[in-house]
Amino acid sequence: MVKVHTRFKRKQGGPSGLKQARPETRDRKPRPRTFKSEDSANKWAEAQGIKEYELKNIRIGTKDKKIRVITK
Repeated sequence: MVKVHTRFKRKQGGPSGLKQARPETRDRKPRPRTFKSEDSANKWAEAQGIKEYELKNIRIGTKDKKIRVITK
């Protein structure tokens, strides 16, 4: 495979170790929304019109929180 040169690699956003450029149309799933506080998570869920949901702390064992809204 031919090496992709630096300028084109920067334009495409490819990693330096990869010999080919990252394709422009890369289908990625949207990641779930996370929040630092339960209040902001509740406000966001109400603004989105989500009625049934639960809050889950992703960071277990640390003092800071990372809360994810899980719909039922």
